[in-house]
Amino acid sequence: MFLDAVEIEPIADVPALLIRDRESWVLVADLHIGIEVQLRFAGFNIPSQTPKMLDGLEALASRGQNLLMLGDVKHNIPSVGYRENKEIGPFLERLAKRFKRVLVVAGNHDGGLASVLPQGIEAVSGRGTRIGDCGVFHGHVWPSDSVMQAKTIVMGHTHPSVMLTDSLGTKSTEKCWVRGRLNERAVAERYSSCPGELVIVPAFNPLLTGTPVNSGRGSMIGPLFRNEIVDLGSLRAYLLDGTNLGRV
Repeated sequence: MFLDAVEIEPIADVPALLIRDRESWVLVADLHIGIEVQLRFAGFNIPSQTPKMLDGLEALASRGQNLLMLGDVKHNIPSVGYRENKEIGPFLERLAKRFKRVLVVAGNHDGGLASVLPQGIEAVSGRGTRIGDCGVFHGHVWPSDSVMQAKTIVMGHTHPSVMLTDSLGTKSTEKCWVRGRLNERAVAERYSSCPGELVIVPAFNPLLTGTPVNSGRGSMIGPLFRNEIVDLGSLRAYLLDGTNLGRV
């Protein structure tokens, strides 16, 4: 497991991060509520994962006072689909009763989300915000100047996972955390300061593992990777149980 100077720590065996500032925050990313509809059109009859995610988040209320959802609360693009319209409101209302504050950072799938946000749920743009000295943003657009002035930045969007192969050649894909550094020279071309560390959060939706980070560059998407802001050689992967898998 890892813990740094800005007091952020992954919660063991859960794709969720704990941030300790003057108040404590539980951070999750990429819930993609409604993805089952798309999968059904592709021939997969999978029940809604929303109740399971709600139970998981309510269980985390004992770990943090507030909840931060780091983008892609919904799945359908560009508007709110029928399933999302039915599920997101009650889902967030339940969470608002368990957490002191619920803050949503918009992701690339969150077009139209404002129309179904219950009263009291806060929302900011995908460029992100700060929690103390931790900058948080979704990852599909450039982070704000304020975010980049933080010591540590945290993003979602890429759904990091790792492909594992056993001694018999059987392959399995597991969610993972990714942490690394930024290229200071590349950062300096756009920002006045460079964070010391980048942390990438795995998707909270149980169905999403994404393209494994050890399968090539295609697994890393967004402007920070497209413009070589991230030092790819510095990236390390960790399983949800804290196992350090080494460099990506």
